[in-house]
Amino acid sequence: MTTLTLSELFEKSSSDTITHRGKIIRSVVRIPVTDNALVLINRLSVASPHPQAIKVAVNNGIMDVNGYRGPEIALWSHNSPEQVEIRVRGDNASLLEIWNAWSMGGVDTSWVGNAGIVSKANQEGEILQCSDGFDIPSFSDLIVQICVLTEAGLGK
Repeated sequence: MTTLTLSELFEKSSSDTITHRGKIIRSVVRIPVTDNALVLINRLSVASPHPQAIKVAVNNGIMDVNGYRGPEIALWSHNSPEQVEIRVRGDNASLLEIWNAWSMGGVDTSWVGNAGIVSKANQEGEILQCSDGFDIPSFSDLIVQICVLTEAGLGK
């Protein structure tokens, strides 16, 4: 019996969310946002020998982060700060999409092999436990916490 990888299970299900071995696993995590929302990303741990990244994209807007303005960013474990503040800009911005990536021989790689994210909500936001595409799914290759604050100061 051949064991399917997470990417094969995502493809077979035609969905970005699957249940595998009792865990709900996502290929992309979607978080609602509004114009001027402040997104706090805190890298909690990295347990992979490969450089890991969280990729963040906003629909219908841009993000301001450390002097960069654009619709998508990559926060790499080897060259970005452990804590990052992102300001969402755009009257029609409504959604952040977040996925994990890793470097494979210097090539930016996502959504292959056993890549996936287990998301757990807590009082401060969401903890994203990422498995890169190598080996068996571990969900400890990269762990980040994401908190979204709106203008009203409410946490998500």
